Amino acid sequence: MDSFIEVIGIKEENCINCHQCIAVCPVKVCSDGSGEVVKLHNHLCIGCGRCIEACIKSHGGNVEKSARFAIDDAAEFLSDLDTNELVALVAPSAQANFNLKKLISALKLLGVKAVYDVSLGAEISVYSYHEAIESGKVKLPLIAQPCPAIVKYIELNHPALIPHLAPVGSPVHNIAVYAKNLHPEAKLAFISPCLAKKGEFHDSQMVQYNVIFQSLSRILAQKDINIDLLEESEFDNYVSAGIATSFSTPGGLKESYLYHFPDTLPGSISKIEGSLVYEKYLKDLELAITMGQADLPLIIDILSCEKGCNMAAGCINQQQSIIKIERAVSHRTEISSSDSDKFLKLREFLDKVTRDLDFSYNFYRDLSANNDIIIPSELQLQQVYKRMYKENKKDFRNCLACGYNSCLQMAVAVFNGLNKAENCHLYQEKELLREQEILNNMVDELATLNSKLEEEMAERKQQEQLLVQNSKLAAMGEMIGMIAHQWRQPLSSISTLSGNLKVYLDLDMYEKNQFLSLLEEINHHAQYLSSTINDFRHFFKPDNPQDTVYLNTVIENTLGIIGKSLEYKNVQLTINTSFSRPILTYPNELMQVFLNILKNASDAFVDNEVIDPEIRINGYERDSYQVVEFVDNAGGIPEIIMTKIFDPYFSTKGPGIGTGLGLYMSKTIVEEHCDGELIARNTENGACFTLKFPLR
Repeated sequence: MDSFIEVIGIKEENCINCHQCIAVCPVKVCSDGSGEVVKLHNHLCIGCGRCIEACIKSHGGNVEKSARFAIDDAAEFLSDLDTNELVALVAPSAQANFNLKKLISALKLLGVKAVYDVSLGAEISVYSYHEAIESGKVKLPLIAQPCPAIVKYIELNHPALIPHLAPVGSPVHNIAVYAKNLHPEAKLAFISPCLAKKGEFHDSQMVQYNVIFQSLSRILAQKDINIDLLEESEFDNYVSAGIATSFSTPGGLKESYLYHFPDTLPGSISKIEGSLVYEKYLKDLELAITMGQADLPLIIDILSCEKGCNMAAGCINQQQSIIKIERAVSHRTEISSSDSDKFLKLREFLDKVTRDLDFSYNFYRDLSANNDIIIPSELQLQQVYKRMYKENKKDFRNCLACGYNSCLQMAVAVFNGLNKAENCHLYQEKELLREQEILNNMVDELATLNSKLEEEMAERKQQEQLLVQNSKLAAMGEMIGMIAHQWRQPLSSISTLSGNLKVYLDLDMYEKNQFLSLLEEINHHAQYLSSTINDFRHFFKPDNPQDTVYLNTVIENTLGIIGKSLEYKNVQLTINTSFSRPILTYPNELMQVFLNILKNASDAFVDNEVIDPEIRINGYERDSYQVVEFVDNAGGIPEIIMTKIFDPYFSTKGPGIGTGLGLYMSKTIVEEHCDGELIARNTENGACFTLKFPLR
């Protein structure tokens, strides 16, 4: 595991757990999706960088919000520019991302001493491959190794193929050997499209800095260097690269090899890149070699990125047209390979440097021990499948929604603790169905309960109405007394007036106008009696319509019932009300409340033998409420019972006298029916009942 260094970082706070990083990853098991965020197992990561691109896409193309980011040596490179002699090695794919010749000028403006073309290193690779094959020093088929992600994948998962890896370094390794020979004291920086190169340099120690194009672009912006405004410059190569300037394009190695060695059969060089390399090709290749298959290729031109290095993870051209990118590369290749004199000089150069310098590469390691993934037994797999709710054949959809290539791969990841059953699409679907079934059952149960509740509410409402009516009936005896008080004076007047009429008739003192006047007065008293009986009859009605009324009117109607009773008891009434607008309420029920309060005060005057009984009725508006206060001077409510007066069946009047329902029903009516508030408190001389009603 020590041979692995970080090339991909994670900002866990930005991870949305979408698993797109797993979906594009050729290794799959280097990502851990078992938690709330997807983490990375560095010892299994090959550094291809696909997860970074997928993460940025998942965040709408916003790099700042992405959870994954590239780790290179840009900071160290920038820091060392002023203190060390630095030489830059520019990747062939730079021509697909920058104006190449102006990039050279920009690098020297930064402080780089010399700039070399890695395409020349690619020429050395092709030449060296041919020499190795001709000398028989390589095990065929020869697997090209310009791509460090491919090399790491083979080291991790196909160690049997390690002997087939090219014994010659990658193009950047080769140009580094050449540049180091010319600048022995210099540190080398690879201007790179590739994250995984950082790992290769860590193994070989040939190059000190891997600076991806994205980082270089930021450095130039930071230094206020605009490439477009610079003059063009040339590489510091002794000779120019030729056909190998196409090395960054898929098939570039094959094209270069056939160009240099035209006698080679084109079919003897295989070209493969992209996801198919990991999903099938390397497995098939290892099996074919093991079985001694006869039609194996001579060379395998293999790259991790589908578009080669021209659009690798460290590039800045993701938004550009692929046609434009490939044309930029092919145009340079056409120019570089069209001069026969330059080709001869290049061949002389290659003959000389391959004799004088050592371009061999022997840093391959069997890292299969790092691959600590345990393949579960069939029984263990079945247990995992059970957790994933895979119960029959149709449940194995291989839908790839989890990010893996199959249900089997997902199960292996779950078994190894790298994912969880909950992330399976089928699991989520079945859980949703189960939850929906539970919800449906709950809805049915709630419907049943609601039906029962409605029945109980209807029964309670009926009982409450009965209780209200019973409360009224319980007070009927007292009300009959009130009626008697109300009728006593008008009946007496009617009797007197009718007697007067009879006397006038007996004495033959009939005078028409006087007679009509007495009859009109009798009629007035009769109308009053009729009105009074209607008030009482209305009060005792069991129905209770809601209406918009002024509280003054409710108070007046209440006093129309109890007023005479209070008058005969010498109770002084003071009424001071001021209401600007009506409210929507239950006037008949409010009359019952007002009557209860006034009747209790009247009884308290008698019980406490109050000499000058007085009741003040105040009415006013405050904030969003209308307030009615009944204030008496009957001595107040004993503190010991203050908290009980609104309890049902609580009475201080003794058995057979009080029902204990008056104040209880009053509070129920005000607070539950009228959305108001009823409170009681003691004043200096008596009790005060305050009623508050919201204005709506």
